[in-house]
Amino acid sequence: MPWALISLLLAVDTQAAPAAPPPITGTSFVTAKSIDAVQACLTDKLSEVGEIAATQPARDSTILLVRGNPEGPMVIELGPTSVTVTTKFITGTREIIKGCI
Repeated sequence: MPWALISLLLAVDTQAAPAAPPPITGTSFVTAKSIDAVQACLTDKLSEVGEIAATQPARDSTILLVRGNPEGPMVIELGPTSVTVTTKFITGTREIIKGCI
């Protein structure tokens, strides 16, 4: 009987279960609007979702951080022709972003 138990243990698949898929991030949108126009719209609309902080790491780019939301922070990079969300979306923000671009 103990041999049967040992053989069962040896026959068990030792491969780890597949990990859960990561949340969707890195979504990009194309825009023809200026960075200033997109930033103004997003700052206004997203302020209802959380506190907005902005930084300008380069002359032609801006990074917006939405914080203070129970779902966690959200980072949005604004470029000359693109808007990229580099983290997961906070509920309802995808539509806000689409409306501003």
